[in-house]
Amino acid sequence: MNPMKWLTVVLGILGLLALVAAIIYFTVPAHSLPSILGPLHRVPAKRKRRGEAAIGIAVVLFVVAGIVIAVGRRSASPSAPSSSATPAAPTTPATPNES
Repeated sequence: MNPMKWLTVVLGILGLLALVAAIIYFTVPAHSLPSILGPLHRVPAKRKRRGEAAIGIAVVLFVVAGIVIAVGRRSASPSAPSSSATPAAPTTPATPNES
């Protein structure tokens, strides 16, 4: 698999994880948050900031993944020469030798 595709997949997965974390911060009560998201000590301001930061990180990761996809497509497609730059050679039918 192309390294650009791997990078895109990793960025996409990280973006989804950040988006899931943001959804959890905004929907789950502070006392029920998973311990992996860190202690909040019931301060709603930190919870809101962490949720907003997770959304921002998710957006940045998705944008970077989109840029990687665009660059990969641009470098993978060969650039065709323009038809006006090289004129086509006229073709002549082959004639048999007459003796």
